[in-house]
Amino acid sequence: MYRFPLADEEIIIKKCLASYSCDKDVLTGALYLTDYRLVFVGYALSITNKYMIETLLTHIKALQSEKTFFIIPNVIKVVTINDKVIKLILKGRNQWLEAINKQIAMIT
Repeated sequence: MYRFPLADEEIIIKKCLASYSCDKDVLTGALYLTDYRLVFVGYALSITNKYMIETLLTHIKALQSEKTFFIIPNVIKVVTINDKVIKLILKGRNQWLEAINKQIAMIT
């Protein structure tokens, strides 16, 4: 259901169900960590309106952990080199941060 095109020889390292917080909207979908990018795939309003946001790992300027409602530790805030902010809500936040940081270190 949550599919996106992979580049030749690109490998998915980690995936999970996630939500993407954008302005005041929240989209439900899936988050993927590949060997060189972070990809969120979701659907807006119906299965026919696919939404995809991606960033190359080399374009991540900052990764921060945040909380939902100031209590629940389940948000990853990604800041790109263009100062775009991507907030992802998911289970296993700390494991995701570790996996993303590990992959960034491997390619830089």
